Amino acid sequence: MNKAGKGYEYIIVGTGPGGAPAARELAKAGKKVIMVERGDYHKKFLGLPFGIRLLERYMLFARSMEGVIIERGITVGGSSMVYQSNVMEPPKKLIDNMGIDFSPEAKELKKEIGIEVLPERFYRNNKGLARMLETAQKMGIPFREQEKFVHADKCKLGCDWCMLGCPENARWTTREHVEEARSYGAELIYNSPVNKVLFNAGKSKATGVQLKNGTVINGDNVILAAGGIGSPAILLRSNVKRLGTQEVGTRFFMDPMNIMLGYSRDPDGGLWGIQTFTHAIESMAQSEGFMIGNCSAWGTWVVLSFFRMQTAKENLPRFPIVKRGMGLFLKLSDEAHGQIYPNEKTSKPFTAVDEKKLKKGTDIMREIIIKSGGDPKTISVLKWAGGHPGGTLAMGQAVNRDFSTEIANLYVCDGSTMPVSPGAPPSLSICSMSLLLGKMLLGKVKAEDRFINK
Repeated sequence: MNKAGKGYEYIIVGTGPGGAPAARELAKAGKKVIMVERGDYHKKFLGLPFGIRLLERYMLFARSMEGVIIERGITVGGSSMVYQSNVMEPPKKLIDNMGIDFSPEAKELKKEIGIEVLPERFYRNNKGLARMLETAQKMGIPFREQEKFVHADKCKLGCDWCMLGCPENARWTTREHVEEARSYGAELIYNSPVNKVLFNAGKSKATGVQLKNGTVINGDNVILAAGGIGSPAILLRSNVKRLGTQEVGTRFFMDPMNIMLGYSRDPDGGLWGIQTFTHAIESMAQSEGFMIGNCSAWGTWVVLSFFRMQTAKENLPRFPIVKRGMGLFLKLSDEAHGQIYPNEKTSKPFTAVDEKKLKKGTDIMREIIIKSGGDPKTISVLKWAGGHPGGTLAMGQAVNRDFSTEIANLYVCDGSTMPVSPGAPPSLSICSMSLLLGKMLLGKVKAEDRFINK
């Protein structure tokens, strides 16, 4: 197969938050768009257990060279298919560091999609969560209910498989933008991993992409939206080792997590039958660089029992008391220190600053669980699991503030362009960036009108 000569105006690599909103915006304006997706279009058997196939190498084997667990959604919809659906406004520190304001697009998307805080029926009868909320309040670090891209009327009570593809189709994903783009005439090909970007003879302009099967797709513009790992790896395979002032694939951050599970002394004191990340402690995000959220008993037990040998040894024998499980996670805003390689292998060492923050947050989680009735002898921790790779093509260094690069007709729009770790769910931010890119390419918005720190 050779797509040469079909006259695509935009080739968009990736259908997740960085690619789909721009694809929809461009296709709606009548532009000739093709979306190229590495993964399959998984539609059946979502949730546990088969939804794990949406994740790169089933997540079981997706590790950095140091053993850090890295979650990536490899499917149409990208990582929006395997997120917890939480909606957080673009952090001020992120917008300030990127130097461009995409908060109007965030407001636009929230209004269009609709956001909900899960009704109390999803957790009001859970004694374990109630105790945790009370404990944190007394400690002066209260939990807050979380906004989500979830339709509560479709969401099933007791289900906690958002991160394996929602089996109830109860939450928003970028597949909706993909399908809208198709309705406006955009093309979609999947199971089509991109090998490299193609350039003119002087390597001054992007002219298309080559798939790993050798297929060539020619186009006027290429938008890389393959994520914080995928986009730099494609460029490295294209023999682009440096963009602007940044070595491609360096400055890797990933918002790592520690996930803690303890077991309540009270048979009814676990977080059984609730959804993960309905509540979070956000008050330390700026001052300490981390946030803490709740995890369901069942989901946390599964993760700790199958993703690390040590935590598996500790928790598999406790299956008979799994309903007593009390889970919390710590999400850290880590320093940009790591690297992506052409084969998409990663290196992610953590700094002394990261380790110090991690210890402080983990100690707080332990205190919350114990004061909420958890048995300290049962507490175990899965360290270093992350799912927000970024920083590897940072705006202001590798990428310009309008998402263009020093190579004409080559754009990058995904987590890789974030110069700093947001330390919070980035889906709304990345979708907003993508929508803004689409508007700028159409001339609806002038980039300089959105620049900050001019």
